[in-house]
Amino acid sequence: MGIAFVVQIGATLLVGPMIDRRGARLALRLGPALYLAAAVLFLSSTTPLAIAAARVLQGLGIAMILPGAYAVVPTLIPPRFRGTALGAFGVFQNLALAVGPPLGLWLLRHGAGALFGAATAAAALGALLSLLLRVGHGAGREGPVFTYRRDWTPLLTLTFLTIVYWGVVTAYLPLHVPSSLIPAVGWFFTADALGVLAFRIPAGFLSDRFGSRWLLLAGIVVTVLAIGLLLLPAGLWTLVLAGAGTGAGAALLIPPTLVELQKRSDDRDRGTAMALFTTSFAAAIGVGSLAAAPLVERVSFEAALLVSAVLCLAAAPIAFRLQQVQQSTSADG
Repeated sequence: MGIAFVVQIGATLLVGPMIDRRGARLALRLGPALYLAAAVLFLSSTTPLAIAAARVLQGLGIAMILPGAYAVVPTLIPPRFRGTALGAFGVFQNLALAVGPPLGLWLLRHGAGALFGAATAAAALGALLSLLLRVGHGAGREGPVFTYRRDWTPLLTLTFLTIVYWGVVTAYLPLHVPSSLIPAVGWFFTADALGVLAFRIPAGFLSDRFGSRWLLLAGIVVTVLAIGLLLLPAGLWTLVLAGAGTGAGAALLIPPTLVELQKRSDDRDRGTAMALFTTSFAAAIGVGSLAAAPLVERVSFEAALLVSAVLCLAAAPIAFRLQQVQQSTSADG
């Protein structure tokens, strides 16, 4: 599982410049093709080497698909509706994440062939649909391969600080609760997905109308309160409420961040900006899950949660000082 995360973090640093020079369409065509190749590997072999290779391909695929999609969506929508559009796009992404695990378990009960056969069919359909794309041409940018704007830094830092807790939760919450409450952990993740679905489009709409600062601050507060619920004795309704809170918090944080990043970039470097966003997101989950291990082992799961809550709160001054900008029209950083 960790292989894809590591590959994604490294690959996005190269995918961003590729999108800026060659266009998002290339990334959106290569990504599904890589997923298709990975699914075929899973179908054809169960050796550790084949599984590792398939996960590398999936890491490369997601590193291309997400930045490519995030880069191309703003070019299709007038500036005053881009937050709403990015929120709506995120709903499809979260719906897939919510439906995927239970659907995968149901397919697995019918055999590994059914599971990976369905994955192959889905990847093939995605690859075919990608051939119909008529958007996402390259901007023809010349100059340095990798560009960076200093005003991306607060947004990337904010993303990292507010997502670290999710690495802690996904890695250790199922191990923390009594075995009798394992089904309730499933309901936690379901409530999180539903919270994201319920608030992501409204958050994008409000970003378009009123700016991002107060939405980001609200997302931080809601996320910290949800982490606080996880510090209470575990129970079904405590976990459900905490999941709804983490989902709502993420929905309030992600669309405004994407809106502000696309305002601070243009067609010549937006791919890099969106690739760095996905890198920051993936890195936060990886750091949260790995760095929390010694703290969970030597102190407690609650201590790791408290540290992640403090990191999330540390993002509040960044959000408060965030300068509101108009839509960028040039590549000057």
